[in-house]
Amino acid sequence: MIYPLICFIVLLAAELGYFWLARRFQIVDRPNSRSSHNRVVLRGGGVIFYLAVLLYSVTHDMAFLPFLAGLTIVAIVSFIDDIRGLPGWLRMVAQVAALLVAFHSSYSSLQPWQIVVFLIFFAGVLNVYNFMDGVNGMLALYSLVVLGTFEYMNIRMQPFVSHQLMLSLIFAVLIFGFFNVRTRARCFSGDVGSVSMGLIVIFLFMCYDAAVIDDGENLSFLSFTMVFLIDGVLTVAKRFLYGKNIMQPHREHLYETLVNDRHWPHLVVSAFYALLQLVINVGWFFVPDHNLYTVCVALFLTVGYSLFFFFINRKLQTESNPESASVS
Repeated sequence: MIYPLICFIVLLAAELGYFWLARRFQIVDRPNSRSSHNRVVLRGGGVIFYLAVLLYSVTHDMAFLPFLAGLTIVAIVSFIDDIRGLPGWLRMVAQVAALLVAFHSSYSSLQPWQIVVFLIFFAGVLNVYNFMDGVNGMLALYSLVVLGTFEYMNIRMQPFVSHQLMLSLIFAVLIFGFFNVRTRARCFSGDVGSVSMGLIVIFLFMCYDAAVIDDGENLSFLSFTMVFLIDGVLTVAKRFLYGKNIMQPHREHLYETLVNDRHWPHLVVSAFYALLQLVINVGWFFVPDHNLYTVCVALFLTVGYSLFFFFINRKLQTESNPESASVS
């Protein structure tokens, strides 16, 4: 019982200490054309996610060292990007390097083309998580659902990762959430937090995958982040079909449209995404065929997302051009 208490105190002190440094050195997020906020907010509070993994590793004989090394790569590069901005190609190189380092042992049994597919998919997951930080409460609430699901599996089913590591991560999200899940957030996670959390989720995917004996069940873990995966995939597909640069920063995800164009409250949108993912995750435990459940969830979200986004876009066009709407 001593480790959880020490862990919470150390992480809270680290977060408060970082806030002092961020204010001193002006590590802030200033509103721009792609922002979903309109005031200056401290950036980089999500560094606590990396510190949670580092704290666990240091106090447990440097456990999960390859993963920690990969996480360190993306955390450092992402933090530099938060401070001064880096080219997109450099961030992508760092992410691929981190994925190769963190999970090198998992690639030994794969063909080269399979490794490429995994790297593309995992890089996509990292960048889907990266976009979460623009809406208050989104990263914290959604990550809490994902981490809580994995820890529930860890306790009630076959253990696949350290309980103390999961506890460290959950504490980190709760502490960050205290300052971020607000109408007026005191801090954003920054790329250092969102990208790090993306890699942490991938690590949990890999741990679960390695622990499951039945290979037919492996892909079912995708259900646990399916809401954001579908949102990300369909947003990229939509931009591609409209001839837009899919590598260029934007704010066209459905949740960004709801916040920026429909002016829904940040916390309402964040809570909706988190609750929808929670319902999907709870359903996973009651359906025997997990693979079939994952496919059904993917189809449901794809159709629902497409219809809802079409409805929102149609309404926005009607409101912006009422004369043409009345003529049609």
